Amino acid sequence: MSSPRRHSFTYLLCLALLGLTAGQPLRAATQADEVLATVNGQTVTEADLSFALLSRGITDAPPALRQQLLEQLINQRLIQEFLKAQKIEVPPKQLDESVVKVENFIRKKGDNPQQVLTKMGFTPEKLRAAIALPLAWNLYARQEITPEKMQAYFNAHREELDGTRVEASQILLKLSPNASTTEIDQAKQKLLDLRNQIQSGKLSFAEAAAQYSQAPSKTEGGKLVTSAYRGKMPLVFTRQVFPLKEGEISEPFQSPFGMHLITLNKKHPGQFSLEDVRGELFQTLSRELYDQTLQKLRSTAKIEWKTEPKS
Repeated sequence: MSSPRRHSFTYLLCLALLGLTAGQPLRAATQADEVLATVNGQTVTEADLSFALLSRGITDAPPALRQQLLEQLINQRLIQEFLKAQKIEVPPKQLDESVVKVENFIRKKGDNPQQVLTKMGFTPEKLRAAIALPLAWNLYARQEITPEKMQAYFNAHREELDGTRVEASQILLKLSPNASTTEIDQAKQKLLDLRNQIQSGKLSFAEAAAQYSQAPSKTEGGKLVTSAYRGKMPLVFTRQVFPLKEGEISEPFQSPFGMHLITLNKKHPGQFSLEDVRGELFQTLSRELYDQTLQKLRSTAKIEWKTEPKS
């Protein structure tokens, strides 16, 4: 489970090169060398940004998306600098194997690896650095995320990870995307009133859903699809329903769909152990560690913008 994710950046490189060999346009060498920003003295060029776009299968990105990717490249520079300071080095054999995967992929498409990479503005050294970054981060994360930390996290979030499923029902009051504060407050108050009526026994949750909900599920008493924490039910719902006890009703909450009340009808305990979800859990904790590290690094980083990304 962990192996494909560990080498995911290698596969993104392959996707980029697939797009290249399909005849997608390349920027001229002079454009590719243009410096867009410096991060603690390290440059981020137009070639870096073009490569990031290609690796995501994007050939015609609007300025906003290009700016978003440029921010990600700046983050990568900060992480690279951090890992170097931590003396995290990818074993040469592991890095060589990843480079070979990229080169073999290019050859299978009938192209010359050196020529393709040169056209993209990537020297062999830059390619190795790009591949090394996720591999190095993985080594650092495995050093920091100890078995004890994983066990503690699993214990604290067991139902989110062990396959526990919930049966729930909802009452939805729709809101327009540009709903005013008054409209939002009115919807919330209406659901609070319904919640009080249900709790006092004046009507059941199913009866309230049938009468007042604006969701298609109103005809079934508001029943939602049975779901695990990250399953068929929207995450905004599971975050509200999982902490509830059976028969308990949430406070009104807002989502992109509108304003909701949700109740837990039944909970089916999961059977997965820590070993069953170790790979998924490691990725979750690695992402959290990455975000926390990046937040600290950006607070002291010297970032200079040289020019706006080209549209």
